[in-house]
Amino acid sequence: MTDVAVRPAENTPEPVDRAGARPGREERIFRAALVLIITAAVVVRFVARQPLWLDEAQSVAIARLPLSGTGPTMWDGLLEDGSPPLYYILLHLWTSVLGDGTGAVRAMSAVINLGSAVPLYYLGRRLVGQRAAKVAVVFYLTSPFALYFGTETRMYSLIVLLTTLGGLALERVLREPRAKNIAALAICSGCLALTHYWCLYLLVTVGAWLIGLVFLRRRLAAARAVRDARSTRPGGRARGGHRPGSVRAPRPAATAVTPVAPNGAPAAGLAETADQWAGGRHPAEVLADTVDAPGRMVPPWSPRGPLAGIIGIVAGGLVFAPWLPNFFSQLAHTGTPWGEPATFAAVSHAYGQWAGGPTTLGRLLLFLITGLVAAGIAGRPLGGRFLLLDLKGLEPGRTLFLLATGTLIVAVAAGKAVGNAWADRYTATAFVPFLLVVGLGATMLADRRVFHGVLAIAALAGVVAGTSDVRRERSQAGEAAAVLTRLASPGDILLVCPDQLGPGLARTVPSWLKVYVVPTYAGPDRVNWVDYEERNESANGVAFAERALAEAGTNTVFMAGSGAYRTYEELCTQVRATLQERRPNADEVMEQGLPTRVYENYALLRFRAS
Repeated sequence: MTDVAVRPAENTPEPVDRAGARPGREERIFRAALVLIITAAVVVRFVARQPLWLDEAQSVAIARLPLSGTGPTMWDGLLEDGSPPLYYILLHLWTSVLGDGTGAVRAMSAVINLGSAVPLYYLGRRLVGQRAAKVAVVFYLTSPFALYFGTETRMYSLIVLLTTLGGLALERVLREPRAKNIAALAICSGCLALTHYWCLYLLVTVGAWLIGLVFLRRRLAAARAVRDARSTRPGGRARGGHRPGSVRAPRPAATAVTPVAPNGAPAAGLAETADQWAGGRHPAEVLADTVDAPGRMVPPWSPRGPLAGIIGIVAGGLVFAPWLPNFFSQLAHTGTPWGEPATFAAVSHAYGQWAGGPTTLGRLLLFLITGLVAAGIAGRPLGGRFLLLDLKGLEPGRTLFLLATGTLIVAVAAGKAVGNAWADRYTATAFVPFLLVVGLGATMLADRRVFHGVLAIAALAGVVAGTSDVRRERSQAGEAAAVLTRLASPGDILLVCPDQLGPGLARTVPSWLKVYVVPTYAGPDRVNWVDYEERNESANGVAFAERALAEAGTNTVFMAGSGAYRTYEELCTQVRATLQERRPNADEVMEQGLPTRVYENYALLRFRAS
């Protein structure tokens, strides 16, 4: 009988082609393809010309308001909207120079979106290494999630930019806890809170992590003190079985598996990461020094770094402080009446949105990104196609994943506590750590061809999926305006129910058309969210419809409406039924679009006098 030895995975021979080898024809083709894909991703950020939907149109309407004066100001608009002011101030300045056209207002988000790639690279270089940082930037530029919000007139691209800047400031504070670095962190923290209130969840999560580091360092210091005391006790043995004063043999390097970094050099990639998180010492020395705290690496930061980071985040409250009275007013009277609080299942859904988005190709991309995330959290390259996974996780991927997931968990818990709704776009607050984990995971692929193939496929799929999402119609406001221009006449009235359809229609319908929103009978350009649910529940749809009919006289009354909005389930039905009863000569002049084809969809009805 012949025995067949099974070769263990850790002893597999190195492949001939490894990532990081001297560039050849294949490498040049890969780089050229990547440049083309990234160029397409940049162009896509400037092509969205569809009419603005509610959130975008509301943002522009608020930003157009004057900063001071006797009439409604931007601050009045923000109090009614329930948002912090930083993004709107920037949009106000932008539109004062470039105008408020659809292309102009979306270009601001595109510029900020692309500009975020630079600090993202520097942050990644600090935390996960230069190569992983480059990959993270590629994933960011081609991400369907980032692509979409690079084409939307909202603050989510600004959130990503401020998150990366805040990350750089925090990393610098942890290394050098000086006053100027703490001040930079405070400014970034305050600006995040002044951009979107969900950023408070990120700040709470990072603050909790820093507090954990403070207590962990104290625990390690106490453990080392006990160890040192034992090692110097008369007749005692030092760690490793050696008596004090005896000659100790050099500690061996890795004993079982010699990891191979993505560039093919044994232990190079791992050593680079370990150097960053362990003060430049060899990984074996770090692991030996942390026996008292298994699975925890010692970061290269100053002992005072975590405490200084906490001070910097708390000091961000000084930047936010002038807005506090408005924040408390919004907290009491505005919120998210349009949706329900999420369950914790929304956390996994957020990762699906980050990975590939809602399209079919995007969901397929999720499978690929999931593997890279797992590699980034716990992967150790063995060479070739082999990858070792440490179920305890490895730094820095483990901590980055903790910060991203922790922010989402805090957001869900807070939403349940105060009744705020969940929206996938809000999760931009935790998107940056996810990107760094993905970039780190890709560099765990030691085989050059596998690395090139995964990166190229992911980037191409991301751009194609993102382009499909970007091209999707966001509102039927343009279609409704075309119908009204053809069928309506001066003196006709358009009723909008719910009022959330109003901001988009206000930008497209003919200026001579009278437009009123239900139930306030106000103009359509902005939604007032103050005590929204209570106001709608107490409104009288019959009285509203009769008022509109009296004003119209013999003119036609149109109604743009949808029954799919919370707090309007009965109100819009009352208005429509009353109009139908008073004017039976009614017809539908625009069908409600399918949700898969248009995001903000509604029907347009016509009620003629005879």
